Amino acid sequence: MALDNIAVTVREGDSFDELHLIIEKPWGTPHDLSNSVLVADIRRFFNDSTTPASAVDSFGIVELDASAGKIALKLSSRQTEALGRNVPLGYTERGTRPSGLALSLDTTDELQGSYLWDLREYFSTTQAAISSISAGTAFTTTGGVAANKIQITTSVPHNLAAQDQIILSGTGQSVYDGVDFNANNLSIISNTVFEIEPTTAGAPSFSVGATQGSVSVYKEDTLAIGTLEVLPRISRDSVS
Repeated sequence: MALDNIAVTVREGDSFDELHLIIEKPWGTPHDLSNSVLVADIRRFFNDSTTPASAVDSFGIVELDASAGKIALKLSSRQTEALGRNVPLGYTERGTRPSGLALSLDTTDELQGSYLWDLREYFSTTQAAISSISAGTAFTTTGGVAANKIQITTSVPHNLAAQDQIILSGTGQSVYDGVDFNANNLSIISNTVFEIEPTTAGAPSFSVGATQGSVSVYKEDTLAIGTLEVLPRISRDSVS
Protein backbone atom coordinates (compact mmCIF):
# COMPACT_ATOMS: atom_id res chain seq x y z
CA MET A 1 0.00 0.00 0.00
CA ALA A 2 1.48 3.34 -1.03
CA LEU A 3 1.80 6.17 1.42
CA ASP A 4 -0.89 8.82 1.19
CA ASN A 5 -0.51 12.04 -0.79
CA ILE A 6 -0.25 15.36 1.04
CA ALA A 7 -0.89 18.52 -0.99
CA VAL A 8 1.62 21.28 -0.33
CA THR A 9 1.65 24.53 -2.34
CA VAL A 10 4.15 27.28 -1.60
CA ARG A 11 3.22 30.73 -2.91
CA GLU A 12 3.66 34.47 -2.42
CA GLY A 13 6.55 34.60 -0.01
CA ASP A 14 5.61 31.41 1.80
CA SER A 15 9.12 30.03 1.46
CA PHE A 16 9.98 27.75 4.34
CA ASP A 17 12.93 25.73 5.53
CA GLU A 18 11.24 22.67 6.98
CA LEU A 19 8.03 20.71 6.72
CA HIS A 20 7.36 18.40 9.66
CA LEU A 21 5.38 15.24 8.92
CA ILE A 22 3.99 12.37 10.93
CA ILE A 23 3.56 9.40 8.59
CA GLU A 24 0.76 7.07 9.61
CA LYS A 25 0.09 3.76 7.89
CA PRO A 26 -2.52 2.43 8.35
CA TRP A 27 -4.42 5.59 9.22
CA GLY A 28 -3.97 6.55 12.84
CA THR A 29 -0.97 4.26 13.40
CA PRO A 30 2.54 5.81 13.35
CA HIS A 31 4.67 4.14 10.67
CA ASP A 32 8.01 2.92 12.02
CA LEU A 33 10.80 4.10 9.68
CA SER A 34 13.64 2.87 11.94
CA ASN A 35 14.75 0.12 9.57
CA SER A 36 14.00 1.97 6.36
CA VAL A 37 16.12 3.97 3.95
CA LEU A 38 14.49 7.26 2.95
CA VAL A 39 15.29 9.13 -0.26
CA ALA A 40 13.80 12.54 -1.00
CA ASP A 41 13.77 14.26 -4.40
CA ILE A 42 12.27 17.18 -6.17
CA ARG A 43 10.83 15.67 -9.32
CA ARG A 44 9.64 17.34 -12.51
CA PHE A 45 6.44 16.30 -14.30
CA PHE A 46 5.56 17.68 -17.72
CA ASN A 47 2.14 18.05 -19.30
CA ASP A 48 3.56 15.99 -22.16
CA SER A 49 2.74 12.40 -21.20
CA THR A 50 5.58 11.11 -23.37
CA THR A 51 8.17 12.84 -21.19
CA PRO A 52 8.98 10.79 -18.08
CA ALA A 53 9.29 12.28 -14.63
CA SER A 54 12.83 12.95 -13.52
CA ALA A 55 14.57 13.96 -10.32
CA VAL A 56 16.11 17.41 -10.57
CA ASP A 57 17.29 17.91 -7.01
CA SER A 58 17.34 16.26 -3.61
CA PHE A 59 16.50 17.68 -0.22
CA GLY A 60 17.34 16.79 3.34
CA ILE A 61 15.52 14.41 5.68
CA VAL A 62 15.75 14.66 9.46
CA GLU A 63 14.38 11.75 11.47
CA LEU A 64 12.81 13.41 14.48
CA ASP A 65 11.41 10.15 15.87
CA ALA A 66 11.63 7.37 13.28
CA SER A 67 9.75 4.87 15.42
CA ALA A 68 6.76 7.23 15.54
CA GLY A 69 6.99 8.14 11.86
CA LYS A 70 8.09 11.71 12.60
CA ILE A 71 10.40 13.33 10.06
CA ALA A 72 11.26 16.80 8.82
CA LEU A 73 11.86 17.62 5.16
CA LYS A 74 14.19 20.53 4.51
CA LEU A 75 13.92 22.70 1.41
CA SER A 76 16.77 25.17 1.03
CA SER A 77 16.28 28.78 -0.03
CA ARG A 78 18.33 28.04 -3.13
CA GLN A 79 15.93 25.27 -4.12
CA THR A 80 12.94 27.53 -3.46
CA GLU A 81 14.40 30.29 -5.61
CA ALA A 82 15.29 27.90 -8.43
CA LEU A 83 11.78 26.49 -8.53
CA GLY A 84 10.32 29.99 -8.41
CA ARG A 85 12.30 30.95 -11.48
CA ASN A 86 11.21 27.91 -13.44
CA VAL A 87 7.56 27.56 -12.43
CA PRO A 88 5.75 30.80 -13.43
CA LEU A 89 2.46 30.02 -11.68
CA GLY A 90 0.07 31.92 -9.44
CA TYR A 91 -0.13 35.24 -11.29
CA THR A 92 -3.42 35.02 -13.18
CA GLU A 93 -5.65 34.64 -10.14
CA ARG A 94 -3.99 37.69 -8.55
CA GLY A 95 -4.36 39.88 -11.61
CA THR A 96 -0.63 40.29 -11.97
CA ARG A 97 1.79 39.47 -14.73
CA PRO A 98 5.10 37.72 -14.13
CA SER A 99 8.26 39.70 -14.52
CA GLY A 100 11.27 38.60 -16.50
CA LEU A 101 12.53 36.82 -13.41
CA ALA A 102 9.62 34.41 -13.42
CA LEU A 103 9.31 34.05 -17.19
CA SER A 104 12.90 33.67 -18.26
CA LEU A 105 14.59 30.32 -18.06
CA ASP A 106 17.47 30.01 -15.66
CA THR A 107 20.02 28.06 -17.69
CA THR A 108 21.53 26.65 -14.52
CA ASP A 109 18.24 24.97 -13.58
CA GLU A 110 15.94 22.45 -15.17
CA LEU A 111 13.28 23.17 -17.80
CA GLN A 112 9.80 24.22 -16.78
CA GLY A 113 7.25 21.69 -15.61
CA SER A 114 5.21 20.74 -12.57
CA TYR A 115 7.35 19.89 -9.56
CA LEU A 116 6.63 17.45 -6.76
CA TRP A 117 8.31 16.56 -3.55
CA ASP A 118 8.80 12.83 -3.77
CA LEU A 119 9.69 10.78 -0.66
CA ARG A 120 10.59 7.13 -1.23
CA GLU A 121 10.96 4.53 1.48
CA TYR A 122 13.09 1.44 0.82
CA PHE A 123 12.78 -1.47 3.21
CA SER A 124 12.82 -5.25 3.34
CA THR A 125 10.34 -7.69 4.77
CA THR A 126 11.05 -11.27 5.80
CA GLN A 127 9.29 -13.54 3.33
CA ALA A 128 10.03 -17.07 4.56
CA ALA A 129 12.44 -19.21 6.56
CA ILE A 130 14.96 -21.29 4.60
CA SER A 131 15.02 -25.04 5.15
CA SER A 132 17.80 -25.72 2.63
CA ILE A 133 20.08 -24.19 0.00
CA SER A 134 21.24 -26.78 -2.52
CA ALA A 135 22.50 -27.29 -6.07
CA GLY A 136 19.72 -26.58 -8.51
CA THR A 137 19.37 -26.81 -12.29
CA ALA A 138 22.61 -27.40 -14.18
CA PHE A 139 23.74 -24.79 -16.69
CA THR A 140 26.83 -23.81 -18.63
CA THR A 141 28.37 -20.40 -18.00
CA THR A 142 29.29 -18.04 -20.81
CA GLY A 143 32.85 -19.21 -20.30
CA GLY A 144 31.84 -22.82 -20.90
CA VAL A 145 32.06 -23.92 -17.27
CA ALA A 146 29.50 -26.38 -15.88
CA ALA A 147 27.66 -25.00 -12.85
CA ASN A 148 24.40 -25.23 -10.92
CA LYS A 149 21.90 -22.58 -9.99
CA ILE A 150 21.27 -21.75 -6.34
CA GLN A 151 18.11 -23.57 -5.32
CA ILE A 152 16.33 -22.46 -2.17
CA THR A 153 13.66 -24.43 -0.34
CA THR A 154 11.56 -22.65 2.27
CA SER A 155 9.72 -24.15 5.21
CA VAL A 156 6.52 -22.25 4.33
CA PRO A 157 5.20 -20.85 1.03
CA HIS A 158 7.57 -18.11 -0.10
CA ASN A 159 4.95 -16.16 -2.12
CA LEU A 160 7.67 -14.85 -4.43
CA ALA A 161 7.36 -13.69 -8.01
CA ALA A 162 9.99 -13.90 -10.75
CA GLN A 163 10.80 -10.18 -10.58
CA ASP A 164 11.10 -9.90 -6.79
CA GLN A 165 14.37 -8.50 -5.47
CA ILE A 166 15.63 -10.65 -2.63
CA ILE A 167 18.33 -10.76 0.03
CA LEU A 168 19.38 -13.77 2.12
CA SER A 169 20.43 -13.64 5.76
CA GLY A 170 21.24 -16.00 8.60
CA THR A 171 22.42 -18.86 6.37
CA GLY A 172 25.81 -19.01 8.07
CA GLN A 173 27.52 -18.78 4.65
CA SER A 174 29.23 -15.51 3.68
CA VAL A 175 28.68 -16.20 -0.02
CA TYR A 176 24.94 -15.76 0.57
CA ASP A 177 24.41 -13.66 3.69
CA GLY A 178 23.81 -10.02 2.92
CA VAL A 179 24.35 -10.48 -0.82
CA ASP A 180 22.01 -8.29 -2.85
CA PHE A 181 20.33 -10.38 -5.55
CA ASN A 182 18.32 -7.46 -6.94
CA ALA A 183 19.79 -7.94 -10.43
CA ASN A 184 18.65 -11.55 -10.63
CA ASN A 185 15.33 -12.96 -11.74
CA LEU A 186 13.87 -15.94 -9.92
CA SER A 187 12.62 -19.22 -11.32
CA ILE A 188 9.59 -20.25 -9.29
CA ILE A 189 9.55 -24.06 -9.18
CA SER A 190 6.86 -24.50 -6.52
CA ASN A 191 5.32 -22.57 -3.66
CA THR A 192 8.30 -23.56 -1.47
CA VAL A 193 11.12 -23.90 -4.01
CA PHE A 194 12.77 -21.32 -6.26
CA GLU A 195 16.09 -20.78 -8.00
CA ILE A 196 18.16 -17.66 -8.51
CA GLU A 197 18.80 -17.08 -12.20
CA PRO A 198 22.43 -16.22 -13.04
CA THR A 199 23.02 -12.85 -14.67
CA THR A 200 26.52 -12.81 -16.19
CA ALA A 201 29.24 -15.43 -16.54
CA GLY A 202 27.30 -17.89 -14.42
CA ALA A 203 27.30 -15.75 -11.27
CA PRO A 204 25.80 -16.34 -8.85
CA SER A 205 26.01 -20.10 -8.93
CA PHE A 206 25.76 -22.72 -6.19
CA SER A 207 28.91 -23.14 -4.12
CA VAL A 208 27.94 -24.42 -0.66
CA GLY A 209 24.82 -25.77 1.03
CA ALA A 210 22.94 -24.43 4.04
CA THR A 211 20.01 -25.49 6.19
CA GLN A 212 19.00 -22.24 7.86
CA GLY A 213 18.36 -18.56 7.25
CA SER A 214 15.62 -16.42 5.80
CA VAL A 215 14.57 -14.82 2.53
CA SER A 216 13.63 -11.13 2.55
CA VAL A 217 12.15 -9.01 -0.24
CA TYR A 218 13.12 -5.44 -1.03
CA LYS A 219 10.16 -3.10 -1.32
CA GLU A 220 9.58 0.54 -2.13
CA ASP A 221 6.86 2.90 -0.98
CA THR A 222 6.39 6.38 -2.38
CA LEU A 223 4.77 9.48 -0.96
CA ALA A 224 4.13 12.33 -3.39
CA ILE A 225 4.14 15.02 -0.76
CA GLY A 226 2.80 17.89 -2.80
CA THR A 227 3.06 20.09 -5.85
CA LEU A 228 5.80 22.67 -5.55
CA GLU A 229 4.17 25.64 -7.24
CA VAL A 230 6.72 27.93 -5.69
CA LEU A 231 6.58 31.70 -6.17
CA PRO A 232 8.88 33.33 -3.62
CA ARG A 233 8.62 37.12 -3.28
CA ILE A 234 5.83 37.44 -5.82
CA SER A 235 4.98 40.89 -4.44
CA ARG A 236 7.93 42.47 -6.27
CA ASP A 237 6.28 41.68 -9.65
CA SER A 238 4.42 44.58 -11.20
CA VAL A 239 0.65 44.73 -11.62
CA SER A 240 -0.66 44.72 -15.20
